[in-house]
Amino acid sequence: MQKKSFFNANRIRITGFFGIIAFLFPLLSIVQAQNNVAPVVTANGDQVYCPETSIPIATSFNIVDPDDTEIDAFYIQISTGYERGHDQLQLTNNHPLVTTAWDAQEGKLTLKGPSGGAVSYSDLIAAVQDVVFVSTSEAPVEEKYFSFTIGSANYLPETGHYYEYVPALGIRWDDAKVAAGNRTFFGLQGYLATLTSGAEAQLAGEQAAGTGWIGGSDEQTEGVWRWMTGPEEGQIFWNGDYSGSSPNFAFWNTMEPNNLGDEDYAHITAPGIGITGSWNDLPIAGDTMGDYQPKGYIVEYGGLPGDPVLTLSASTRISTPKVLEVTPNTICGPGEVTLQAEASMGDILWFAAEDGGAPLGMGTTFQTPWLTQSTTFYALASYNGCLTGERVAVEAVVKQRPFINDGFTITNCDSDGALDGFMDFDLTQYLYLIGPDHVNLDITFHLSESDAENNVNPQTATLFNNNIANELYFRAEGSGEYCHSVGRLFLDVTTTSLPQDYQFELESCDHGVSDGITSFDLEEAAAAILSQFPNGQDLSISFYQNEDDAYLNRNKISATNTHSNTTPYSELVYVRVEDEQSGTCYGVGQHLLLTVHPIPSFQMEQNHIFCTGGSVTVQPFGADGDYEYEWYDANGQPIGNDNFTIISLQGSYRIVAISEHGCASEPLSFEVHESGPPNLSPQYVSVEDDGETGTITILHQNGQLGLGTYVFSLDGPFGDMQSEGVFADLEPGLYTLYATDINGCGSDMIKVGVTGVPKFFTPNNDNVNDQLKVLGVTEEFYQSGAFYIYDRYGKLLAQRDPMVESWNGFYDGKPLPPSDYWYVMELVDVDGALHRKQGHFTLKQ
Repeated sequence: MQKKSFFNANRIRITGFFGIIAFLFPLLSIVQAQNNVAPVVTANGDQVYCPETSIPIATSFNIVDPDDTEIDAFYIQISTGYERGHDQLQLTNNHPLVTTAWDAQEGKLTLKGPSGGAVSYSDLIAAVQDVVFVSTSEAPVEEKYFSFTIGSANYLPETGHYYEYVPALGIRWDDAKVAAGNRTFFGLQGYLATLTSGAEAQLAGEQAAGTGWIGGSDEQTEGVWRWMTGPEEGQIFWNGDYSGSSPNFAFWNTMEPNNLGDEDYAHITAPGIGITGSWNDLPIAGDTMGDYQPKGYIVEYGGLPGDPVLTLSASTRISTPKVLEVTPNTICGPGEVTLQAEASMGDILWFAAEDGGAPLGMGTTFQTPWLTQSTTFYALASYNGCLTGERVAVEAVVKQRPFINDGFTITNCDSDGALDGFMDFDLTQYLYLIGPDHVNLDITFHLSESDAENNVNPQTATLFNNNIANELYFRAEGSGEYCHSVGRLFLDVTTTSLPQDYQFELESCDHGVSDGITSFDLEEAAAAILSQFPNGQDLSISFYQNEDDAYLNRNKISATNTHSNTTPYSELVYVRVEDEQSGTCYGVGQHLLLTVHPIPSFQMEQNHIFCTGGSVTVQPFGADGDYEYEWYDANGQPIGNDNFTIISLQGSYRIVAISEHGCASEPLSFEVHESGPPNLSPQYVSVEDDGETGTITILHQNGQLGLGTYVFSLDGPFGDMQSEGVFADLEPGLYTLYATDINGCGSDMIKVGVTGVPKFFTPNNDNVNDQLKVLGVTEEFYQSGAFYIYDRYGKLLAQRDPMVESWNGFYDGKPLPPSDYWYVMELVDVDGALHRKQGHFTLKQ
């Protein structure tokens, strides 16, 4: 029971003299209550929190109430930044005349007197000043606000509004809107909550005593969500479905809103369904049970014109220092590393471990000790010497220098035709000499050690001539945990001469796409070429695409067993012969000819069709030569070797052509399909005639009608054919449905009815519309039925068998006057299912 109350004019009902008397007494008490002075709640406190400790939530607190000395209950809530499972409010010290109850769902502490009775203001003020905040979180939310309020509704300092969950199992959204508007809180007018910030959404959703309706809807325009209540009425807060966007704030659950079943009203999601406290869209009445059955609604108080200014609540805040940003650093090789961090308030303390230990330093910049390997340090935002809270890892990365070989020599052959001791070196071919991990290093070459250290003035690695320098420096740059190392190498040239007088030919058939490109085994050519040299020599052979690569020993053809030519049908390959013992070049030249014979080329139709009981003749066309052919069935069994074949079985087949060089084409596959006439049966025809017109659908997608592909028409075998067996907007009556195989293998027809009743009939004996008949009823689809006729007052006028009978407009032997009459028709189909249809018609003269 609250000590202050306010008058709600919407709830007054006066009936007779005693009603007036009954009205006057509460009215007098209401006027008296309005003349009372509302209590004033004040609380101060803007403090800094040291995590994992306790802290008073107010530095001062007071309630001034000239009218009363006690209150039924007082509420303190963590209204912003509440972390359920970690945060709690506790009353410390000895307060025997104050009892407390902690609500972990709402983050609210309730203070009452002994045995739950009223508590005096003096005891309450003393107790509130001993309420502390405690948390088990090592990294609390940066700011937490605490509300102090007389009413039980949740108070949010950010908005100055109050929020209340009202249980009402199964309540509709529109009823909840009216009910919320009829509620008041200390004179503030209620409305379905409009949640326009994250703090509001958390307090009214996640911290509420239950979930329920809020004031959002897209009932005006589908996909345009507006607040329909409160000060924000008409404000758009979401556009689209779950993939849409918000012009300000929204807190939809995952994959919401989805408008399943015309869902136009916003509802806070039940616990355990997706994101706690988030929203989903529901129909106006929700489900009848389960997680999507409305359990109540959220009322918001405050912000409406005419609302009084309340002094029933106050708020305080605590802030937790946070590390806003850290800057790691990296050095190459052992040394000291400079790290940086920035705090939201207070100082930065540096630690060697994530937990425990004394600080190593203080300040935004920290110089590490001498490090030989990467080390993680930890930054803590500390205020007033606090040593608890979240420590943020900051990496001091010490990269290792890659291992290299230093001072080695590269030797090359003088094979450019100018016997001057100078040659172009492709240094990339000798990277393996730099170190065992050379493939993982980025290597550049420089003329001085200084240039290599500073990674400037790199030299061309693929064409470096030793007339520039015989001594080079290289920089080997690693990745990941490695940085770089610098070493030195020397260049040496040996003069040689290379004879060029031999050629060997390899032949092969084209494969795959007819492009003159195929695979060769160059090892076959290597053996033939080596046989031209005297025995007992330690020679090696390598192959190249061009002369420069052959001389510079680069871009060697590596896949010698499966090399493919790059020039269609005929290509010359350069061969390099080396003496492995001396390392000098023995010969370079175009010693290898690769010849590719084309594969046969022809065409085949991909699909062939025969009617059931017949066959089809298949033959290739467009051949560019005189070939032999081989035909195969789906199991790879040969079925002929002529230029054509006759097939009478449905299935997959292949054909291969063979040229005069013995080159076989890639198999061409083709399909032979059997087609046949349709079989239109009632079980494959569906009729929907619940409305004034009907739809006939032929079920043919899965081959129910036969082997063929069919087109359909109504009331004419040569009418407009369509591939989809759906005929809509059909007036009641009998129709002839035709199905025809598109391959000319036959057709079929069936009578189909769309059941219904004419809109009017004229029993005037002019032989035109004299009888009212049920249209579209056939024995192929229905086995029995009943047809009932009523007047506008529900009186049964006639009952007929719709299969055989009609009605002449008479009742009890007398004609009925012109008017609208109603009917109910019940039909039992051939499967025993009952179909019921009702409507009206007009009797005219």
